[in-house]
Amino acid sequence: MNSSAAPDLRARRRNATRIEIRAAALTLFEHQGAERTTVEEIAAAAGISQRTFFRYFPTKEECVLFDVYGFEAALDHCLATADPATLTLADVEAAFAAVIASIGADEQSEVAATTRRIRRLVATDASLSRAAVARHADCTQRSLAPIDGRCSPTDRARLRMILQVAQIALHLAFEEWVEADAGAGLAAIHDTVCARLRAL
Repeated sequence: MNSSAAPDLRARRRNATRIEIRAAALTLFEHQGAERTTVEEIAAAAGISQRTFFRYFPTKEECVLFDVYGFEAALDHCLATADPATLTLADVEAAFAAVIASIGADEQSEVAATTRRIRRLVATDASLSRAAVARHADCTQRSLAPIDGRCSPTDRARLRMILQVAQIALHLAFEEWVEADAGAGLAAIHDTVCARLRAL
């Protein structure tokens, strides 16, 4: 057995398990709401123990909100490679747009269908909506931590605002995409939302 291939196989299996847990949770959340669904029910539907569930996710909300698409990695890369003093909102929007392009290449795919289901739940389920907002705040803090030594307090405050506005735009774009006609593209909606926010 090739030892260099082992981590890839392990990572693929881990990701497959996460996706199975998410699928089970989505179905339960759609039928009875996130607040009324227990981790025990999600674990049973996914064919795993509660202990295994918590090895993958800290909360039931996180099992549907986790970033399977790479927005957080794109944001981390953007911040790691940019000068904090000159980073702009457009830079972060472009990083998110690149991820959106990879999702939206086939907006009729299973990935797009699952994304629509998740975003519908976030838009209509108060418990998931609160968790999504908290997740954005946590993501901002986590993303800023590695650059603390590289920027002034003024730049840090500006960067926090940029990250939060970019994440709000992303959140709103997904909401509009879910509500839009089937032919509406996520990338175009994201561009429109970003332009609208700039106009405000």
